[in-house]
Amino acid sequence: MGQALNQTDRYAMKRLKAKGGMTLIELLAVVAIVAILAAIAVTSYRGYLVRARLQDAKVALETVRAEQEQYRAEFGHYCNHSTLVYFRGSQPPSAAPTSINIGDYRVHFTDEAAAGDNTYRVEATPTSARQQLASHPKYGGWISIDQDGARNSQGHPGTWP
Repeated sequence: MGQALNQTDRYAMKRLKAKGGMTLIELLAVVAIVAILAAIAVTSYRGYLVRARLQDAKVALETVRAEQEQYRAEFGHYCNHSTLVYFRGSQPPSAAPTSINIGDYRVHFTDEAAAGDNTYRVEATPTSARQQLASHPKYGGWISIDQDGARNSQGHPGTWP
């Protein structure tokens, strides 16, 4: 009798091995897990892109500030947008743009320095839908810097996000 039971066990094991597929519930569980992981990954990646673009805008504003300080050290006052050397190489004053796009931001002067003036304010405003949707308190929307190095933003007055 022991041998008959052993043969039955062998037959059952062979049948299970021959089946070899997955049930529908197992397949749905795998699909659900993959979908959850994909949703988390896409959300994280989008947040990373928004933070990276914001960092590009911060660097651009700091670059303008450094160039303004260099100009002031040489000439005794800040320059307006038409005489400022923008980011990469020099441009003749007549060809200097009033704003420049850096990533998903438009960098522009909001308070122009008049001749002999010692004030200015430069602002970076989001241009893409991705950055505009991200203009909540965590990311700040527009950001700005002035002649004193004071940083302001839409979501964090007095600082940058």
